[in-house]
Amino acid sequence: MLRRTNIDPGHPLRGLFRRALDFGLRFNPSDKTEVADYLEEQILCEFIHVDNLYRIKDTTGKSLEDIADLLSEGDVLLKAQSFSREFQVHKHIGDYTLFMLGMFPEALSRKRGKELILGRLVIPDTSLSKYYMLQGQRSYRIASEFTHRELFLELSSNFLLYKNVLDLVRIYLESIKNREFLKAKRIISGTD
Repeated sequence: MLRRTNIDPGHPLRGLFRRALDFGLRFNPSDKTEVADYLEEQILCEFIHVDNLYRIKDTTGKSLEDIADLLSEGDVLLKAQSFSREFQVHKHIGDYTLFMLGMFPEALSRKRGKELILGRLVIPDTSLSKYYMLQGQRSYRIASEFTHRELFLELSSNFLLYKNVLDLVRIYLESIKNREFLKAKRIISGTD
């Protein structure tokens, strides 16, 4: 159920991402090598294409950008047509929130969410960063119920650790002034 990206295993970006991940993991150690591989493949390589940030679409083909809309789309009791779709959407929510919190946290300060939906509790106008943390953990936990149980439970349980790893990946990429990363940062944060 985990798809591979189109970036060739020998591509220089993969080497760059692996060095940046090694840097992040040096200061936030994890003995879970499958998580480092997941962060490289499913998050860094996947979201290098900005279009993949908003890959989930509704039935009309409109890209869903708000977590509240994604949650509705990923619930079989609401809009999801299958359990496979529910998994796909919750995996995406976990990946997207982890990516944005670690790699582009400044973009969240300019973005407004509709509301925090946690179970049946709705809290309007809450901090988007806190909301992303809670929802990312929750979505990975839900994804673990479908497949790759240990991997997604690890991402859910240690979401903050892996967010911190991605913080250091961002710092590493900024420090070496990687052109592609700096361009993506301008696009995502709306300063380009």
